[in-house]
Amino acid sequence: MNEKAMTLYAAKCRGNKENTRYPYKVTVTCADDLKKVAKCDHVCAEYTDNQRSKDNFQKADNSPFDVDNDHSDNPADWKTPVDIRALFPRVPFYIVLSRHHMKVKNGKSARPRFHCYLLTGIITDRAEYERIKQQAFAICPYFDDNALDAGRFLYGV
Repeated sequence: MNEKAMTLYAAKCRGNKENTRYPYKVTVTCADDLKKVAKCDHVCAEYTDNQRSKDNFQKADNSPFDVDNDHSDNPADWKTPVDIRALFPRVPFYIVLSRHHMKVKNGKSARPRFHCYLLTGIITDRAEYERIKQQAFAICPYFDDNALDAGRFLYGV
């Protein structure tokens, strides 16, 4: 397997938080692949019957994290992909700018906001998957702590 490959599952919609079906499997091997799939709402795990829920988790080969930089109003404290590289020097990852990148959100000023997909290798145990997410959060407490379960979806951008 390509060490820079990851699998995402897309919906045909964008911006629909009510959607739970992600039937379109996409293998991402480069930034262009990711740009195409990230246009739609998507998930980073395979679920039973393509129905997103923690209980339906089957497997994943990457773990998504949300960086909103809402931990500080000081621009010097805001994190960038360069900071992610420094913290995880041997872990391949992809970055997608959030739909709120450099926009005001929830009363917070415009700032860098992005999604980080850390490549993990194939994980088939939900508890292990969530444990990895917790470990990454312990290293990077500026990751969104609302996105640490196995049922996370990401809005298309």
